[in-house]
Amino acid sequence: MFKKILVGYDGSENAKKALIVALDLTKKYGAELTAASVARLPDFAGTRDEIDGSIEDAKKFFEKGFEEARELAGKEGVNLNTAVLVGHPADALTRLAEKEGYDLLVLGARGLSGIKRYLLGSVSTEAARLAHCPVLIVKE
Repeated sequence: MFKKILVGYDGSENAKKALIVALDLTKKYGAELTAASVARLPDFAGTRDEIDGSIEDAKKFFEKGFEEARELAGKEGVNLNTAVLVGHPADALTRLAEKEGYDLLVLGARGLSGIKRYLLGSVSTEAARLAHCPVLIVKE
């Protein structure tokens, strides 16, 4: 059923839970698995060099997080591809999923309280709205 699975991964506990579910599905379906992190652009940056510097810092940060993800995948016998995207997380993840033909997007639930959820929304809710493919939200 699923040939290509994309999991949003930022190193948080919720992202690790989503990765564990994605690893299980990857093994079950013999799918390809990619973990993607999203670097947000700084709200205020004076120059292109500052923006590029922020993106490079984010890539280094996420690469460290991918080390743990690769360890988990290796223990399960799964090859894990990784990607660092730039932009708003829900938009960047759903664009990658559509562009690269992923069949499933797996995300951790953030667990915002009622008023925060109402005011801010969540990456998983927004991704479910934007995605061309099924979105599996892994709750705590």
